[in-house]
Amino acid sequence: MFLNFLSSSKLTLTSLIIIFIASIAGLLTLILFNLIAVKDERIVYGSVFLFIMMFILCGLYQLYRSKSGKLEIFKTASNAMFVILIGILAIFLNIFFFHDDYGTVSADNGKNDAGVIFGAAVWGGNRPSPVLRERINKGFELYQNKIVPRLVLTGGGSPNEMTEADVARNELLKYGVKDENLIIENTSNSTREQIFFLRDKLYRRLKWNKVVLISDNYHLYRIKEICSFNDINSSAVATEMPLSLEGKVWYCIKESFAVLMFWFYGIG
Repeated sequence: MFLNFLSSSKLTLTSLIIIFIASIAGLLTLILFNLIAVKDERIVYGSVFLFIMMFILCGLYQLYRSKSGKLEIFKTASNAMFVILIGILAIFLNIFFFHDDYGTVSADNGKNDAGVIFGAAVWGGNRPSPVLRERINKGFELYQNKIVPRLVLTGGGSPNEMTEADVARNELLKYGVKDENLIIENTSNSTREQIFFLRDKLYRRLKWNKVVLISDNYHLYRIKEICSFNDINSSAVATEMPLSLEGKVWYCIKESFAVLMFWFYGIG
């Protein structure tokens, strides 16, 4: 049916050439996406590929409904962008209005196997950045209140500096947390890698039932999505990191694209 449609006499040669060029561009973009290792660049190429595919789908639908068989490039591109923006807006609203599970977690009465502190930047002198500091403090609060019996510290680091997980460990030892109650993962470079460690080395191997995810509120929606995809039963607790409205909007926009990339390509 699809081939019959493409070979239909009502389609103009120009329209077919445009669809063909878009398909080749999409293929080349997908190849580049798979060859590049840098996450930010992969997100760019992934977004371009998604737009091209949506352009092709909108174009084919337009040609199917058209009597002239002529593809309107600007209209097709606008429709493709509109569909993508609606999807991103829906994700953005879910992230912006995300509420953590602190109330539920507080009433769990020791049913959680561990709290998982997700890594963040380390500053000069091997000091935790304000974002990492807030995550450490929230993890300690849950540990001190016996909501979690142990803490999993995640996050690698750049050359010649201490890893995010080891910096968090040093801070928690100063707070009085016992070293045997700290589990270190200090080689990961992404949220997805940290969750894979949690899944393979701890959750499945030790037959855990539930973990508490500790990060910033705008980050938790994506973390929970990845955990849910990997069959990890979890609750989420947000830090108390202050953010301006502009800052929150910016981080939520970035997270919206990150969630989209996870849904379509499994990166995150």
